[in-house]
Amino acid sequence: MTVIGSQLVPATAHADLHNITYRARIDALTTGSQATFVTNGGQTNTTNLPSMPGNAFEANTVLPDPAQAGLRIVLHFPYAANVHCEIDVDDDVFTQTDQMVRPLPGNSDPNNGALQCGAPLPS
Repeated sequence: MTVIGSQLVPATAHADLHNITYRARIDALTTGSQATFVTNGGQTNTTNLPSMPGNAFEANTVLPDPAQAGLRIVLHFPYAANVHCEIDVDDDVFTQTDQMVRPLPGNSDPNNGALQCGAPLPS
């Protein structure tokens, strides 16, 4: 509380920050697969995923609102695989998706071969 003159005014609350852990795993041999995830400030970061089956990708960030956390995994034709996508908030599973991803040849749709979990990525 802050005292202003003779009035009591509640102190300004600061948003709590949350530890966000992104995890991705592709259960097949692939090359050129990528993960894009939301970082602090509404920015995104993109990284290549391990090409060997079962090797996990993990990244950490801090966000004021866990609902902003989003992860997008993209496979490229001719590769198809079971993909695991997980977002943990403060060491608890917030959302996860396990799905077979099969990109189609010659398809220019940006969602071809993509698995999204959590919030949509900012444009």
